[in-house]
This record gives sequence, structure tokens and C-alpha cells, in this order.
Amino acid sequence: MNTHRDGPQPAVVLLVEDETLVRMLAADVLRDEGRFKVVEAVDADEALIVLEATADVRALVTDVEMPGSLDGFTLARVVRQAWPDIGIVVTSGRLSPGPGELPPGVLFIPKPYRPADLVAAVRSVLPPDQLEIPAEAPIPVLPSAIEISPPHTGTGTAGGLAQPLPEPED
Repeated sequence: MNTHRDGPQPAVVLLVEDETLVRMLAADVLRDEGRFKVVEAVDADEALIVLEATADVRALVTDVEMPGSLDGFTLARVVRQAWPDIGIVVTSGRLSPGPGELPPGVLFIPKPYRPADLVAAVRSVLPPDQLEIPAEAPIPVLPSAIEISPPHTGTGTAGGLAQPLPEPED
């Protein structure tokens, strides 16, 4: 089991999605599950840089259509070959994989997907040792030594919320 001296650690999921709002929503869904640490990438090129730089990614969730040199189907094949222990979920709202387009063991889920379907898909492709993390294990958001200040009221020394600049005087 993947443990640390402070207890079990969340599984690292690399999320590759070029649409900002979709990526933010999917990342929030996975983080809210409490079992995943999400690393975000906007395209396959950025995802490969992340994978080369870190050894702790356990699952990849990738969109199919995105800018860059590879689409999600190709990224899935590259990752399966170079990192065979990483679980892979491919998703798309417009394309479905044809025969032989995805390697064995890669899961495809169509968009739009329900949050529970995304979580279930990621859990199903994780290595078995990543599924043993107890649900009651809290994952701290901030170290306990950091104090959080009261919420911002919208005004302050910087002039408050974003406001248009006054028109220049002639």
C-alpha cells in the first residue's frame, strides 16, 4: 500500500483537458472524492512533461480532442507503452474509439459524464494497492500552522474589486 509516515497518501491522477471549465470541474470532482491528488495539464505535450518529471502518477484521465502534437487516443497508447502501470481513462463528447484505437485495459467514458461515473472510472483503472486507502483518512488542505484570514470584503488598500479605470481628462 502507498503509505507515508503520516498515513496513506492520495493516488495521483494526471488530468489532461484543454477546456478550462471542464478541467476545473473534473479536477474538483476528483479532489472532492478525498482519495485523489490531481495534477492538471492542458494537452498531451504538457502531460508527457509531467510524466517524465514525476514517478508517482497512478492514473491518467485524458480528453481526446485537444491542441498539441497528440490526441487523447495517441496519448493513451504512448502512456500504456512507456508507463504500463498507470491506469488510463479516455473521455470525449464527440469521438468514440474505433476497434484497436485504445490499448487493452484503457477505459472510455463519453461526455457528458456524471461526477460519480468519473470517480468510478478512475477507481476502476487504479492499481489495487491504491484502492486500500481508508475513506476516513483525512487529507489536510493546508498545514495546521497556516492561519486563514477573514474573507475579503471587496475593498482595501488596493482599491477593492476590479473596477474600470476612470476616463482620462482632456
